Amino acid sequence: MKTAIMIVDDHPIFREGLANLIGRDDRYQIVAEAAGVTEAIQAMKKEHPQLIIVDLTLAEGSGLQLIKRIHSEKPATKILVASMHDDMIYAERSLRAGANGYINKEQAASKLISAIEEVLRGNIYLDPAVASHIVQRRTQKQAPVWERPEDVLSDRELEVFALLGKGLSSKEIAGRLCVSPKTVDSHRYHMKKKLVVSKNSELLQRAVAWNSSDSDSSEQDNALIEE
Repeated sequence: MKTAIMIVDDHPIFREGLANLIGRDDRYQIVAEAAGVTEAIQAMKKEHPQLIIVDLTLAEGSGLQLIKRIHSEKPATKILVASMHDDMIYAERSLRAGANGYINKEQAASKLISAIEEVLRGNIYLDPAVASHIVQRRTQKQAPVWERPEDVLSDRELEVFALLGKGLSSKEIAGRLCVSPKTVDSHRYHMKKKLVVSKNSELLQRAVAWNSSDSDSSEQDNALIEE
């Protein structure tokens, strides 16, 4: 029996690249693909994949929220995150949400099969440098840098913050994350308090500056997986 795998990513070309790469190994079978949360949940319930590969940025909804839902509804299903987001920021958040591993898309061509094998064995897959960073964060007693967004914002707040940095309005963010604009405004209010800024313009400036340092560069996706 082949291991059933589903791919959830908003870029069709990247999904195709992953499917081709995985398809070369006769131990695995791609049973479904999805671009957003709703489509992914429907496919998961229909196809019952044993492993789901998830991007954090989706066409509809949030990758982190999808991971939490899969982990809650199908705890036996393994989850591997494949994303362009900064490993040092999002890998630990992904694991906390319920993922079993995290691989940067830039490493996918060379390390994806190894990551899949590790996760299916019941282990956690992380790049060694990322694993070391997480261990150091948890063991070293350092004064917290409260003003850093990744240290003080919740998962949902960080998602909103990143989208603000990409120039999206509250209405656009609400549509992307499938929440109400009022909810987004509430997140903005709490983010200002946590980041100690008083104006929306200041929050936007912080978001733009922070977002430029994140490695989420979706325009590179098309070139990541070679035939």
